[in-house]
Amino acid sequence: MINWYDFLALLNDVLQSAIVVFGASIVLYNLPYSLTDRVTRAFTALVGFVIFVYLIEILVTHTNAADFVETWLRVEWFGIAMVPAAMFHLSDAILGTTGQSSPRRRWLVRVFYLVSAVFIGLALFTDWLVFGLVNLPRAPHLVPGPAFFVFTAYSLLLTGVSAWLVWRARSRAIIQAARVRLTITLGCLMVAPLAVYPYLLLTTNSSINLALAFWLLLVLGNLLVGFLFGILTLQIVYFATSSSPERVVRVRLYKYLARVPLAATLVLVAYILVQRNAPLLGLSEQTAAAFTIVAAVILVEWVIHTFKRPLERIFQLDHDPDVRRIQQLSERILTTRELHDFLEGLLTTSCNSLGSPAAFVVAFTPAGPRLEKAVGQLIDEEAFSHDPLLVDLFRNGAAAKNETPADGESEQNVPQMVDDRDMIQWQDFWLRPLYDHKQHELLGILGLRQPVKGVPFTASEQQFFDHLVNQVAIALEDRFLQQQVFAAVEGLMPQITAFQQRRVAAAAGEASLPAYEDAPQISDDPGFSGFVKDALSHYWGGPKLSESPLLSLHVVQEALESNDGNATKALRDILERAIEQQRPGGDRSWTSPEWILYNILELKFVEGRKVRDVARRLAMSESDLYRKQRVAIENVAKTILDMEKENGDLSGGD
Repeated sequence: MINWYDFLALLNDVLQSAIVVFGASIVLYNLPYSLTDRVTRAFTALVGFVIFVYLIEILVTHTNAADFVETWLRVEWFGIAMVPAAMFHLSDAILGTTGQSSPRRRWLVRVFYLVSAVFIGLALFTDWLVFGLVNLPRAPHLVPGPAFFVFTAYSLLLTGVSAWLVWRARSRAIIQAARVRLTITLGCLMVAPLAVYPYLLLTTNSSINLALAFWLLLVLGNLLVGFLFGILTLQIVYFATSSSPERVVRVRLYKYLARVPLAATLVLVAYILVQRNAPLLGLSEQTAAAFTIVAAVILVEWVIHTFKRPLERIFQLDHDPDVRRIQQLSERILTTRELHDFLEGLLTTSCNSLGSPAAFVVAFTPAGPRLEKAVGQLIDEEAFSHDPLLVDLFRNGAAAKNETPADGESEQNVPQMVDDRDMIQWQDFWLRPLYDHKQHELLGILGLRQPVKGVPFTASEQQFFDHLVNQVAIALEDRFLQQQVFAAVEGLMPQITAFQQRRVAAAAGEASLPAYEDAPQISDDPGFSGFVKDALSHYWGGPKLSESPLLSLHVVQEALESNDGNATKALRDILERAIEQQRPGGDRSWTSPEWILYNILELKFVEGRKVRDVARRLAMSESDLYRKQRVAIENVAKTILDMEKENGDLSGGD
């Protein structure tokens, strides 16, 4: 026959343990956000005090040393006494998000924490708050002292004031969704004092037998506490993640809860059940517990892995086709390493089949030619990504035959057409231009060292080589398309982040809307020239351009419309305009003094050439080049500042 008393007591222990596990996990989850967000910091403190009380309750009911029970019950007041102050702290922080910050209330937060600390001192070192021990089975507790009812009044007062502050925040919310969220927050917040208040102190008779209804009520109460704290967590978590959509925040939290507290709780429950029933299985407690923990971890992780996608779709409301497309894109992305592995396989196969000792693929990027992959013995791999002839091929397309040799270049380095198949002879390599599927855009070149046999391809070899060229071109085109997507997303990130921040602020109330005009002016920063130098160094793409502080300039924001809303392209456009303003009049000269600064900017940053190549082209030493480069960058920075000032004057005139 089931002993309902023991069953409900066991169930209560499991629920308390689950609350501690989930609460501790939420505290750890919120720690990074609590450093910068006041609401999260207050909520983390409140949850921490509540789970401290629950942890002590578990320790008290399972301690084997009766002498320590009273000590543990006194230590428990560290959490009980702090909960009212933490509630007031959280409610004041929530009201502050609607634009109703108050230095006086912040001062009261400190005062109430100090008052709670006084109650903790009374519980630990005196008998004014609690004393004695009522040793009821599974429910030991202390006897209330003279100050206990003062604490009760203090707790009720702060609970009422906290509810009133959250209600004020709800009244100030403009958006209906924000009002609903604050209403839910208000209801769930009341669970904290109800969860930790020491009701048993009102029972001083040690001979009383706790009825079954008491344990049933306790179990239901802990179920309610766990449920409401979960709902409260879902409401508070949005305050610290204003730059992310609600869907992203929700899924991120659910994944964490499934992999950390839920998994830990299920393992704990399995351990408790098997430990109590190990004799029935004929196993020792240690053996049964070890097998149970391992099996539970494996099973939980398998369930999470197997049902990950269906659960994500439920939580993200993935009936939206946009979300599905994003998930499909993440699964089909071709990484740089995967591209290189694919090209290496193709080039190795081509060398083996065509009898060539070496082959390479050069991609034409916005920054110039870049060696993607090479196999076999090459003379100088770096030369393939910086050779001036390849740069000319990049600029002029495949129509680079019969060019006049540049000054200082030998006739053998000039690209020559091999036959009517668009093959180009360069040194001892045969080069084949790689075009997109529409044959409009030059993507790169495939280079193949002349085969040892030194004769043109046979029909079957030519067919194989054409197939190889097609495969490499498709791979480069797919990669370039992906990088265009990445660049577009990268350029939109500042606008997306700003939009999400203003969306959340607008939901809280007009008073909390961040004003653009209050943002710091980057043009006043003494390191402005350094920002310009960094942006120029990543002129064709990179974090120093896409994450540059210069993106906040008004002149860059004005350029968004003419650059498809892409902030990175807009900044590059402004840099290009500033560089062009350094261009002298008349015909270009590589060595005349008035053209030096412009030539440095053009060759070093726009064309992306190396310092030694630029110095050689301009007939100067590298040290002299660095000095003049510094002057050129400062001139560009001054030009951008003038453009920004002019833009500000025009805006002010409107």
